[in-house]
Amino acid sequence: MTNTQTAAEERIPVTVLTGFLGSGKTTLLNKLLRRPELADPAPILHTLMTDPLLASRYRLDGVVTTVDGVNGGSTLDNHEEAVKQAAVADRLLLTKVDIADAGPLEALKHRLQHLNPGAPSMTISDGEIDPNAILNAGLYNPDTKTADVKRWLHEEAYEGSHDHGHGHHHHGHDHGDEHKHEHGRGEQDPHNVNRHDDRIKAFCMTFDEPMSWATVAAAFDALVTYRGPDLLRMKGILNVKDTDKPVVIHGVQHVFHPPATLEAWPEGDDRKSRVVFITRDIAESTIRKVFASFFDAEKKGWGQEQQQQ
Repeated sequence: MTNTQTAAEERIPVTVLTGFLGSGKTTLLNKLLRRPELADPAPILHTLMTDPLLASRYRLDGVVTTVDGVNGGSTLDNHEEAVKQAAVADRLLLTKVDIADAGPLEALKHRLQHLNPGAPSMTISDGEIDPNAILNAGLYNPDTKTADVKRWLHEEAYEGSHDHGHGHHHHGHDHGDEHKHEHGRGEQDPHNVNRHDDRIKAFCMTFDEPMSWATVAAAFDALVTYRGPDLLRMKGILNVKDTDKPVVIHGVQHVFHPPATLEAWPEGDDRKSRVVFITRDIAESTIRKVFASFFDAEKKGWGQEQQQQ
C-alpha cells in the first residue's frame, strides 16, 4: 500500500447532507442519529482532543446532551448509548417538557441526576434556551478569562460516602454495593430495567497530600491501558510536587488532554487534589486501589527514577 493510500484512509471522512427545504434532510438525519454507531460522542471528542490541526484551532468546551422528556425513560432503558450520552454530558437538556406528564418527567430528572450528578439539568420547550446556559461550560470563565475550577468540577454534586485510606481522603458514591456492580465486567441483571444505569458510576476522589507527577501519570496510564473504554469522563485539579501551581487534567475514555498548569490556585482553595470520574463498570474502590498501589511504590523509591529521567 502506498503512503498516499495510507494517508487517505487515515483522513476523517466527511459527508455533506443537502437538499431543498422540506425535502427530508432532518428526518433522514434523525434516523441516522438513532443508529448507535453515529450516536456515540466519544469518537468526536477524541478527534477534537487529539487531531493536531483541529486541536490547534479548536478546543473542547463542553458536551451538551438532549434528552426526550416524553420518551427519555424508555430510551435509557433500551439503549446503552443514550445512557453514555447522558453520562458524559456537561449540560443536560430535557426537551418536549410542555407535553410530558409531570410524574414521569420528575422521575427522568432524578434518573439523570443519578447518572451524572455534576451536569446541570435544564428544561426547554420548542428548542428555546438562553445560549449562555449551555455554552462556555469548560474550565475558563468567558467573562474573566480565568479558570473557574469550582464551577467546572462541581465536586459538591458528588458528595456522598466518605472513606479513608492510605493517608488520602476520598469522597464519592457507588450506587449500590460493590459486589453487585463488580461481579463481572459488563455482566448485568437482565431483569433490571435500569441495568444500563447500574453500570455507570460517578464520584469525586480527593487526595490530601501532594503527589509526584510521575506517580499520578503512571496510575492514569494503568487505568487507561486496562480500562480505557470504561473511563467515560475524567477531569480534575492536582497538587503536584515541585510546583506551587495547580495542574489540570481532562480525559475522555483512553484519550487525555495534555495537562495544563494554571497560574495560581483559586482563592481560598485548600490545595487538595480532586478528580471527578464518570465510569462504566469501574467502582471507586477499584480506582482507589490502583492509586494506592502506585503511592505505595513511590514510598519504596519507585518514583525517584521516573522523576530523574
